[in-house]
Amino acid sequence: MLKTARKTRKALQTATLLAASWMPLSVHAVFDTETKESDPSFYGARSIIPNQQSITGSDIQFQRRAIAPVMTNEEEASKNEAAPLVLITPSRTELTTSPLSAVTLSRNDKLLAKKAYYYFEQNWNDKTGLFNSVQGYHHTTMWDVASGIAAILSAEGLALITTEQANDKLAKTLDALLTLPLYQQSLPNREYSTRSAKPSGRFSTHRSNGNGWSALDIGRLLIWLEILQTHKPELRPAIQHIVDKWQLEKAVFQGTLYGELKTGQNSHYRQEGRLGYLQYAAYGYKLFGFDVSAAYKQQDIAQVTVEGIPLLVDQRNLAYFTTDPYVLLGIEIGSQNQWWNQLNALFELHKLKSAKEASYWVFAEDAMSRSPWFSYNNMYIYGKAWVSIAPGGQPIENPQIFSNKAAFALSVLFDGDDFGYELAEQVVANSLPHRAIPTGVYLNGGPNSAYNINTNSLILSALWYKKRHFTPLIKPSSAAL
Repeated sequence: MLKTARKTRKALQTATLLAASWMPLSVHAVFDTETKESDPSFYGARSIIPNQQSITGSDIQFQRRAIAPVMTNEEEASKNEAAPLVLITPSRTELTTSPLSAVTLSRNDKLLAKKAYYYFEQNWNDKTGLFNSVQGYHHTTMWDVASGIAAILSAEGLALITTEQANDKLAKTLDALLTLPLYQQSLPNREYSTRSAKPSGRFSTHRSNGNGWSALDIGRLLIWLEILQTHKPELRPAIQHIVDKWQLEKAVFQGTLYGELKTGQNSHYRQEGRLGYLQYAAYGYKLFGFDVSAAYKQQDIAQVTVEGIPLLVDQRNLAYFTTDPYVLLGIEIGSQNQWWNQLNALFELHKLKSAKEASYWVFAEDAMSRSPWFSYNNMYIYGKAWVSIAPGGQPIENPQIFSNKAAFALSVLFDGDDFGYELAEQVVANSLPHRAIPTGVYLNGGPNSAYNINTNSLILSALWYKKRHFTPLIKPSSAAL
């Protein structure tokens, strides 16, 4: 399937990829260190937005994986019936449980790793210990801080940097987390300046220190703090000091995740997260001893069929359905046989869609190189399949159809599958003209060159996972070597 140009492309890669890794940045990739702080946000659900018409015509008030409008007890009760569910089995690579020797990465793997780490070389702020979330955009969230920690650990694991270099960067990042001004003196604000480590975004200079917190972003960070202290036990006291300072109990209510959003004079405390994102992020709180059992209940769930593949979908509003939480689960934690894990189904879905379109399709959430600057590329949402929408809910013209980060993650999670091999080749081909890994490909074939932390971090994490003989990163290093 889709192998027409494989031999030609492989020959081109072998001949040019090494040289390309040292080529100047493309015109889209200029590292503009003078970008103003007021540039448009690249985040999808980190702040309030004006009411806009969604593709279904209903109002959407909040962005992304996060905060939902308040529901009455009666409304909640009416949605609590469990729908028939699909049993999803773990991917083939996780069936290996015994310690094995490290996998020798290919030449192309190593060159992709160098390209991915180039982003972090160019976007590190040594004063604050924080990485820019998007090229030329000097802000970060806790989700992105987690991606920065992932990049440092992965770069060390891939021998791109020394242990001493990794430890120095990690120490600065942990110090930043310890000293960040907290929203209402309780939890990290949704966004910070990477230049000053001060709150940014709305109400950044208000006595509240920002406009709220994202329980999902903090949950991802908790996963990576656990991975960090597993691989570097000497950092456990520093990490414990951070989580002791944060009032994490405020982000968990009635066994599920809650975020807070300040809008003008009011602050809204609301349930946060939908199927996939919710369960992934809740695992971070579970690692640090919180009861998040309600986040894993089989409720508000329905079954749909896309391209002949049965999928589970969240029936609540703002139910963004991208590949991201599922590939992060597989690489970081392990694709355990849980009712909500749809990794295998999503791999087969993208395989069928790519064959149908005669071009590669992999949907994920991603930054964009043009307005609206961020998109949720959904397998299914609001009763429709393959829908790309902006954070406000409006459909996107010329959407991104191929995410380099998600495609490469799938390629290592399904190593040995022909389609997985083709996805990896396509990511290599997409990266040839660039120093860092670009975000993806638009429907019209143009590159999405919004160079960003999450794309390049996931490439590094996926390669480290592969080198560790496909062992989830939360396990100690000795388990795979």
